[in-house]
Amino acid sequence: MVKMRLVALALLLVLALSLSGIAAAQDSVTLRVWTGSSSPAENEFKEAQFARFQEANPNITLDVLISPDYGTQIQAAFAAGDYPEVFTAGQFDFPSYVDSGLLMPAGDRIVEPDDIYPSLQAAFSDADGNAYCVPKDFSTLALFYNADYFEQAGVDAPTAEWTWDDMSAAAQAITDADLTTADGIEVVGLSAAADRNRWMAFFWGNGAQLFNDADEVVFDSPESIASLEFYANFVTAGTGAIPANLGGAGWNGEAFGKGYAAMTVEGNWAIGYLRNDFPDVNWGVVEIPTAPSGNKGTLTFTECWAVGANAANDPAVADAAWALVNFLTGPEEAVANGNEGFGPMPARASAAEAWLAAQGDVGAPFVAGADYAWAPVFPLGYGDFTAAVDEGTVAVMNGEATAEEAITEAAEIAREIQAEG
Repeated sequence: MVKMRLVALALLLVLALSLSGIAAAQDSVTLRVWTGSSSPAENEFKEAQFARFQEANPNITLDVLISPDYGTQIQAAFAAGDYPEVFTAGQFDFPSYVDSGLLMPAGDRIVEPDDIYPSLQAAFSDADGNAYCVPKDFSTLALFYNADYFEQAGVDAPTAEWTWDDMSAAAQAITDADLTTADGIEVVGLSAAADRNRWMAFFWGNGAQLFNDADEVVFDSPESIASLEFYANFVTAGTGAIPANLGGAGWNGEAFGKGYAAMTVEGNWAIGYLRNDFPDVNWGVVEIPTAPSGNKGTLTFTECWAVGANAANDPAVADAAWALVNFLTGPEEAVANGNEGFGPMPARASAAEAWLAAQGDVGAPFVAGADYAWAPVFPLGYGDFTAAVDEGTVAVMNGEATAEEAITEAAEIAREIQAEG
């Protein structure tokens, strides 16, 4: 009898161990995690984040891809229907991802959502305010200026109180001062890229909109026309130039760094670029000047960590995926991101101080812009409208069309699209 009891106990033990093994296997989850490759510093930070998460969650294995060809690879994965459970999504891709049903809605899963800048979360929410993913970091635009050029031209340096008129007057005065660079390039007031993602910062500050509350196209409002007219006038009046016409510069940052322009409108990504490539340039940054509306405007460029809709098929996978997303975007990792200071700003207001400590005073105008920034994402299905805005911007900057003509034409295309919809 004793022997039988022992055998029975042994069988029960084996069964218990077997069941516990099954439970452990069920609790063990593997997540494919894909994101793009950026700077070496940011890539290293991402890798350290993944390592910290796995150490804290040994039952979740991460199969990570950080790739310079991420855009092509993720699109191919979507097309094949076999895509990662967790991945990054940019603000411009987000509308099509939602429309295609590729994202799992966040619901109430986001940790401390009130700490995330509203403009950023709005960029990753649908028209009804439903959030789909969590912003990880962002950039805004501000006005860079060459302090030495301002001093040489006898012009007071820009301040946060500057208006559009102040900016125009300074550009004119510096251009008239006949300053030249060491390689013989005449200095202009502003390097102005022919890019809607620059001039529309002025559009937003001036109170212009794509649609009104009644969903009517109002892109051709006087405020919109005045914004493009103001920006393009630097080039057409000769107090500014597009980068390509400034010593063949490839972008605003290069034209500004080489001293070809006294001012430019760029994002906080230019901070590290100028420090690394042009350490001898004496520059500063202020918020984009106040519009005639009395308000300021800037644009935000952001991406999020998203959970794929495929994860919803398995509750354990979905829970693990959201645990990872909340870890990567949570308050502690946001502060860690800020402390690194490698470029983009953390998406959480609570981490702004850490990022500013790493960047110094030049970071303050970018953080300030987070409170009034707009993500310049046009509606899905409005590709012809977007193309018209881009083409019109170039035409106006080249003096081939007026701002009113370009804006009116684009607005009519938007109305046609809306009528066909």
